[in-house]
Amino acid sequence: MNLIRNKLITTSLAVGVSVIGFGVLSQPASAVNVNFVQEGGNPPDGWTNLNWTLEGRAGAKGPRDWELGIGEDNFPIPKDQFHWDWQNQQEVPWTLDWDGNTVSFTIQDQTISYYQATPPATSFDGFYLWTRSQTEIEKGKVAPGTEMFLQVDAINGIDIDPVSSSAVAPETQGNQNITKNYFSSDTQISTLSGIARMSWLDGAPNPNQAHARSRVGLKIEGFSTSSTPVPEPLTLLGSATALGFGAWFKRQYSKQRKSG
Repeated sequence: MNLIRNKLITTSLAVGVSVIGFGVLSQPASAVNVNFVQEGGNPPDGWTNLNWTLEGRAGAKGPRDWELGIGEDNFPIPKDQFHWDWQNQQEVPWTLDWDGNTVSFTIQDQTISYYQATPPATSFDGFYLWTRSQTEIEKGKVAPGTEMFLQVDAINGIDIDPVSSSAVAPETQGNQNITKNYFSSDTQISTLSGIARMSWLDGAPNPNQAHARSRVGLKIEGFSTSSTPVPEPLTLLGSATALGFGAWFKRQYSKQRKSG
């Protein structure tokens, strides 16, 4: 009888450990997956705009001169801003942070932010990257071949396969190229990191010094999608099952001791 009891106890422990192990192994990997959703147009159905925009551009004259600004969705005037001297083909590292109320954007030691007491949503798992380059030869501001490039290469400090948007000024005066790419993440986003780059051909005007303003620019907007996965359901199930097995075997063992 003791041998049977010992086998029962050993089996219960093995099953419990196995179930717990199953729960641990079912935890999602640390990798973050970012998917391309669509190019251009309105946000996908079910996406909620978080009501903030980060905008970068070439410089302007006088008191309206700013290169990076942040504020409510499609703001006419940014709530916060700073100057940046774009250099030809320079890759500029940047970071965007979101805590559910405040969005902030940082380049080197300069940070701008925008706060909302009651944003439309607090979860952040979708975004678009927008770039524009408009040819303006007659005023000597933007030459054909001038490019605005924007890339995300990490989410929450974890490297991802880079996603980007790029727009190159066309040959024809007054024409423009705009690229607006939507992406979704399988992980809630607290931090986006990447690079921005403005470039122009040799001998072409520097859009920043020529005060090209938003003829050459970029934007980032955040969204809450309806497809956010429930975090670690199998882990919770595995742990609960293990506890249930453990309690059942304990009761069975107590009954057999009394009957023995």
